[in-house]
Amino acid sequence: MAVNRHRLFLATGTLALLLAGTAAGQTMPPQPSPPNAQLGPVCPIPVMETPLPSHPPSNALPYRPFPPAWQAQIDQLVASDTIPGAVIIVKSPVWGVRVGTTGYSNLPLKIKPNPGQQFRVGSVSKMFLAQEFLQLEQAGLVKLSDPVLKYLGDDPVIVAIPNIKNITIAELLQHTSGIASYTADPTVANSFYVTPNKQYTPNELMATLDPGSTPVLPPDFAPGATYPNPYWVTLGKSAPPAPAPYPWWFYSNSNYILLGMIAERLTKMPAAEILRHYVTDKAGLKDTFLAENEKRLPYMHGYSKYEANLSSQIYDHWCDVTAVNPSAAWTAGAVISTPWDLLKFAETVFKTDTFLNEGTKLKWLSFVSADIHYGWEPMEYGVGGIMEPHRAYGDFRGHGGAFLGYKTLVYYFWDSDTYFILASNTWDGEAENTMLNNVMPFVVGPVTTPKPRNLGSAALGRPRTLAVSWQAGRYDALSYRVYNGVNHDQVDGATAENHPGVQVQDVPGVNAVLRDVRPAAANYWRVDIVSAQGVVPGPVWQFHAAGG
Repeated sequence: MAVNRHRLFLATGTLALLLAGTAAGQTMPPQPSPPNAQLGPVCPIPVMETPLPSHPPSNALPYRPFPPAWQAQIDQLVASDTIPGAVIIVKSPVWGVRVGTTGYSNLPLKIKPNPGQQFRVGSVSKMFLAQEFLQLEQAGLVKLSDPVLKYLGDDPVIVAIPNIKNITIAELLQHTSGIASYTADPTVANSFYVTPNKQYTPNELMATLDPGSTPVLPPDFAPGATYPNPYWVTLGKSAPPAPAPYPWWFYSNSNYILLGMIAERLTKMPAAEILRHYVTDKAGLKDTFLAENEKRLPYMHGYSKYEANLSSQIYDHWCDVTAVNPSAAWTAGAVISTPWDLLKFAETVFKTDTFLNEGTKLKWLSFVSADIHYGWEPMEYGVGGIMEPHRAYGDFRGHGGAFLGYKTLVYYFWDSDTYFILASNTWDGEAENTMLNNVMPFVVGPVTTPKPRNLGSAALGRPRTLAVSWQAGRYDALSYRVYNGVNHDQVDGATAENHPGVQVQDVPGVNAVLRDVRPAAANYWRVDIVSAQGVVPGPVWQFHAAGG
């Protein structure tokens, strides 16, 4: 059985339902389709109006738009009707803050998306809850080695979960508990379409883990221990080989519902208040909250053409699914936020001690499962965070999310010190991975090391010329296209076909002579790579011209 691990990672984010189970090579029962499961115009969820934000966006930053080559990568997905819309924020030392938007956040009203609009973040919610739990441990209120039943042992629904007596908080956080995901239950899976306003309690979600059913892992599986190497499935063996030397992990939304229940017991606060107290108030995330029902809707509308299992298209146009009750996701995936708030959250997590002190943060960064998960082999799961090393454009840590009508990415790339925040308003398909894989090579691919250095000064030759050079980027160049002028925005937005006020020249090597340089003033220049793969735009550099 071929498995696309990138689809699985994101689709199991919150409630893409069966895919977590199939990733682990498990066979799930057939899922019934919702009513009217034929291609047609009927959309079973009532469309609700979403009120305009009552205050300016939280944590908004000055930004520049995507360069045209980046923008083209996301526009093509709207043009092909693959997604209704998307917002991406890229922040790096090279590019500063760049924002790309495409399509619409509200299709009938033709409202354009922007990074200040609230949307459902799906399983990025797990990243929030994990930071809360590590703060609780840091304060001495809990040990990660504590058994789950120390806190929930008086709840008969929890006690009935297979193997629960052996499971610790750490194993919930790392997805090494072996507990089945409640989102595989057909009642929960189809409730979005059949009873979209249904309000679930955490106990009702955990009650779907039938103690009489076969556990996801065998009865003799010791949570957190080794497990037979899942690679045997891909090799077509009749039985697995010897156990792998590393812990095995299985993505289960049940783990983070149980963690939410434990957090409420520990703090004597409801989950929404825990999020405010430990995360949003500390980081100043004014547009982020845990959605407990359908009364507070995100401004960005979510859309889908597929049934609950994402296995077949049943609507002939985008079905607005914004107004579902998110209680089935709760602490595993019901947070609403904005791209601006998610960027601030990621920066707070990775670059400050606002949430965790130095020792706890070190524990968080190093506390990962091994990369043994059928379909997601290169990924390690930490405490509410994925670590995926060795992509062609860098190594990242963060989380993705999926909720009915929405996909999210919150990634930090260590090697390029780059944040990549994505919000898309459909959970159909794998467009979020397409956007990541198509945009990030542009982010890390341009030429580097300008001479004169960026923000430096340079003496002009005559008449008003300056010799410049740079280092080749990650793409083999057929030639280089050099732009220069005295207006940053003009140089930044210039193309070979349209470049008012900007000088343009093509050169074969890594040096050029700029013309019409303005003396005693700030000048700007940019170098694009013209490659066999297309034009790779470069950032804008600045120098102060002396003499001339």
